[in-house]
Amino acid sequence: MTFNPSKCHVLRTTLKTKPHIFTYRLSGHNLAPVTSHPYLGVTLDSKLNWSPHIDNVAAKATRSLNFLSRNLYNCPSHVKEAAYKIYVRPQLEYASQVWSPHTATGKRKLENIQSRAGRFVTGRFRRTESITNIISTLNWDSLEHRRNIADLTTCHKIIHNQLEIPTQGIFTPHNSDTRSNTQPFQNIVCRVDAVRGAYFPRTIGKWNKLPPDIAGLGNADAFKRAVSTWLHQ
Repeated sequence: MTFNPSKCHVLRTTLKTKPHIFTYRLSGHNLAPVTSHPYLGVTLDSKLNWSPHIDNVAAKATRSLNFLSRNLYNCPSHVKEAAYKIYVRPQLEYASQVWSPHTATGKRKLENIQSRAGRFVTGRFRRTESITNIISTLNWDSLEHRRNIADLTTCHKIIHNQLEIPTQGIFTPHNSDTRSNTQPFQNIVCRVDAVRGAYFPRTIGKWNKLPPDIAGLGNADAFKRAVSTWLHQ
């Protein structure tokens, strides 16, 4: 396999204020250092900060929503809604298990786009129109709600060995008995916000709050429906 040095970069992931700097070479070329770079559709940051990715996602989704607004302005609301769910919302949720925002600013930035989409679909653009009522009328779940479901359903698949993700030392039961789906796991203690908001630390905390009858469900679809209902309570 041949690599193009001009398309390769060095991304150092560290929280140190004075990290060790090394020069990396490929095919006789020095690789340029970067502080963030896209990889498989997700923007990785040297400080484990997902703000650059969330900004990119929000900007891309906004462009797509603006395109739909210009071209589907006179279409029925069900067409607009389908277009939003097909072309815009997937951009706001792609690989969210990796980068789900844990700050109010990041969450609000994404929800604002869905709010704009709600006004676009219903045609209710007046400032006096409550966006909460608009979203409720459309029967849309918040994006945060959907990310929570995605986190827990992915966790369910990992526990049931439906995803090939190594979990040694991650799912540690609170006692030494054989692991059961209804057992809570030990929370992962983190001192750094960037790590505290990562997938396993945040999701194990959510999993531990599930009622035993939901956590013990073996069927993935039944689990997803039960989790969605429980989160609405």
